[in-house]
Parts: sequence; C-alpha cells; structure tokens
Amino acid sequence: MSSLALSEALATNGWLTVDSILSPSQVETARLALDELFESEADIADDRGWHNEIYRVSYAIIAKHPALFEIALRPKVVALARDLIGTDCVLASANGIDIMANSTGQRLHRDHRETTPGRTLYLHIVCALDSFRTETGATLVVNASHRQPLAERSPDEISASEKTLRVEVAPGAAVVFDGCVVHGAGPNSTSERRRALHLFFAKPWVQPHWDFPAMFAHRESELTDDQRQLLGFNSRPRRFNIKERIIES
Repeated sequence: MSSLALSEALATNGWLTVDSILSPSQVETARLALDELFESEADIADDRGWHNEIYRVSYAIIAKHPALFEIALRPKVVALARDLIGTDCVLASANGIDIMANSTGQRLHRDHRETTPGRTLYLHIVCALDSFRTETGATLVVNASHRQPLAERSPDEISASEKTLRVEVAPGAAVVFDGCVVHGAGPNSTSERRRALHLFFAKPWVQPHWDFPAMFAHRESELTDDQRQLLGFNSRPRRFNIKERIIES
C-alpha cells in the first residue's frame, strides 16, 4: 500500500494494517525480551496492577531492554509513523502487553480521550508478536470513531450502538490506528499467548506518555541525532537560567 493510500485509510477509517513490519527473527527477539521483562517484574506486577485477569503489561520497555529499543526505533517502524503523522513525530510511549489466556478482553476505549477530528496527533502502532485471531483476542475497532459524528460520543455509547470490527493479523504485522479511535483487545478464549508491542508516536508539541529524555539522559551522548529527535530531546520546553541570564536548550 502506498503512503497516500495509508494516509487515506487512516483519515477515513481511523485504522489500517501493515504486513511484516517486523521480521520473523525480530518477532522472536521481541518475544524473548518481553518475557524477560515480565519475569523481572513478576514480584511487583500484581500489586501495581500490571498483571491481572485481563492482561499483563510492562511499561517504557525501550528503557529496560536494548533489543526492544532497537526494534521500536527500527527504520520500517519509524518510516511508517513519519509517513502518517509527519517527519517531526516523536515516540511518545512504548509498552509491551500480553492478553491473558481465557481473558474477557479489554473494555473499548480511546487512547487519546480528547478527540481531534481531522488531525491525527497520536498514532498507535501495535506490533503483533503472536497471532491476532478472533479467538486469541484480535484487536477490536469501531470504524471512523475518530471523526464526526462518532468523535463526540463516548466509547461506551459507541460500543452499545455501533458495529465492532475484529482485526486479525499474523505475527510481525501491525494494527495501526489514530489514538482517538475506539478500540480494545478482544477476549482470548484460548490457552495461547497474545503478546504485542504498543508503540505510540505523536506530534512533538503534544504531551508524550513517557519522559524518555529523562530516562535516557545518562545515555544522551551515545544516541544518534535521529534517535535523540525520536525520543523527544529536541522538543523539550526551553529553560531560562536566571543566574546566568541565558536560554538553555
């Protein structure tokens, strides 16, 4: 699908799918890395609500595992985000999730609660690490729920009256949607895993979910210029040094 066709699908429907955004070897690397994080956080996950009967989640994964840093910022992922929301976009969030076996699935919701019809400010790229099928918890979306007339209605109102689509993709593919689209992970009625990387890109002038510049401050000198831009180093508020009477970048 061309860049123009991708943009038109996002504008019209609010979502689309992209095949093979990750290679088979990258999928396997991401699975192993994400499982390492789940294991390392097992002692606190229940108490902090990161593990429940619906899902297990690990937050800010690119700051926790080098393999996930490389995968999240791989050229194919970044190029897709830049094609859809602009070359100045930043990575606003990066989490890993597993929809639990026999889970009832997520309540339909929006990632960005304040809708912005006609302008995508937040773009969610969900990279499937396992098969997204109806029975394993395929992503549910409500078509065009990011734009009028549905944009002014709540997810609960929409889910009660509008048709929900099940988006099935293979491991390595991605479900991509506007952050204002009503969506959720469907129920997993099997004993299979349903892992995914949730990569959230945004325009540089909106608030990101994670303060990656703070998390990577100790590594800033090791980052490339492109990585610094993607992590938001170039879009931080400026600071005025009162004592020295200078503007600091």
